[in-house]
Amino acid sequence: MADLTVLGVLHAALGLFLSFDVVLHKHKPVSAVLWLGILWVLPILGPLSYLVFGMDRVGRGAAAREAASEVLERRARVHPTFERMAVDTSHVDEHAAGYIFRATDPAVRPFRVLRGNRVELLVDGDEFYPALYEAISGARSSVHVQTFILSRDNTGRQLLERLAERARAGVEVRLLYDRFGSFSAHVLRFFEPARKAGVLMHSISQANPFKGRFQINLRNHRKLAVIDGSLGFVGGINFDDKNLGTFTEGSPDRDYHVRLLGPAVSDLQFQFLEDWHFASRESPDAILGPRYFPELEPVDQALVQIVPGGPEILGRGLANAFFAAIVAAENSITILTPYFVPDESIIQAMRYAAQRGVRIRLVVPEKNNHWYTGFAARSLYTPLMVEGVRVFERRPPFVHAKALVVDSVYAMLGSANLDYRSLHLNYELNIEVADREFVSRVEAQLESEVARSREVSLEAHLARPFPRRLAENFCHLFQPVL
Repeated sequence: MADLTVLGVLHAALGLFLSFDVVLHKHKPVSAVLWLGILWVLPILGPLSYLVFGMDRVGRGAAAREAASEVLERRARVHPTFERMAVDTSHVDEHAAGYIFRATDPAVRPFRVLRGNRVELLVDGDEFYPALYEAISGARSSVHVQTFILSRDNTGRQLLERLAERARAGVEVRLLYDRFGSFSAHVLRFFEPARKAGVLMHSISQANPFKGRFQINLRNHRKLAVIDGSLGFVGGINFDDKNLGTFTEGSPDRDYHVRLLGPAVSDLQFQFLEDWHFASRESPDAILGPRYFPELEPVDQALVQIVPGGPEILGRGLANAFFAAIVAAENSITILTPYFVPDESIIQAMRYAAQRGVRIRLVVPEKNNHWYTGFAARSLYTPLMVEGVRVFERRPPFVHAKALVVDSVYAMLGSANLDYRSLHLNYELNIEVADREFVSRVEAQLESEVARSREVSLEAHLARPFPRRLAENFCHLFQPVL
């Protein structure tokens, strides 16, 4: 009986303390009420769940992140082309996508729209991996790679072997990976041969009980690479055999990456080094030299802006950029995302755009690899379709790609899904592009996804069985942690 009393007092104390945290920091009523219920209904387990999954901010790690952001604050001294190539978005009316950048640019400062870039769309691992491996093999100074998932399979091994070969050749090689996404490889020491060969590497995790951080719910979902400070890659493709036709009977998961040349590569480098500094505590003086930031001359006509996102207040620019691009649309929007569970502001922006006559198509997987996320997404179809938004469910194989095209003049691609996790919990990285040839290429690719899809009719959707609707709406209740 005494033990039960002690547990009861402990549960009450934890519940009361964390309830204050919920009231102070959960500004969405549905999320706040859900967590208050979990805290008090589930003894001990409820408070522990909130500590691990509910604290979606990085207050206790803010000092480390602020120190890391010093990398960005010192950009002017090491970015020789920044001021010369930066676009004043208040005066870009002469560019076809100027009105969209004028809307999105304030959301993602200090990153700027930079001119003079060349971009190339890479579809699936069959196009991305060979391009990256070729770039790594030709590296002479530095190789920086960051990923969410590096699997213990042939693809993961191929990458590590190439990084190790460059390190043995005297090239400075750095690898960042998320500890949650690459858990198996991390725990089973899959990285050790490359580390012994001289590859500098760190894992990123927001969960460290010894430093007062319990948020395993916060992950670094960014995927990028920078070679010699002059060639970049950014997108949504992880390192896993399922991205290759060879290992999937010719049906790999559909995903996109972007190959980048030009001044905007320096911004990719800045973003990598900010995360590197956070993970390694390596001195900014050691990583901000001209070796990593060569002077990059214009190579083509593309306007490019790097768009990071994260759970800090100052990291919400990605969500704001999505919102701004949708609201700025005048004619058409096509959205491709594997997980569609955004917050209410994105839903309202899409509905408002549709009411203004903007043609909107949403493409999602027919069969989701996380069934509960697919259920939650379907609970959102009705308010969109009644306004004229067309919803397409793409047939297998699974589509993991993320893309937004607005008015056939602007595209955004990267690691971020259009869900609450990517918009508010994960560290993400997208790229905005305005370039006629590139956007046309992305549009053509999206048309191929639509061609492999089944359009959802409003009548059929409204007629789905009651148990199905109940399950979908129940899954949507967990939007803040999906």
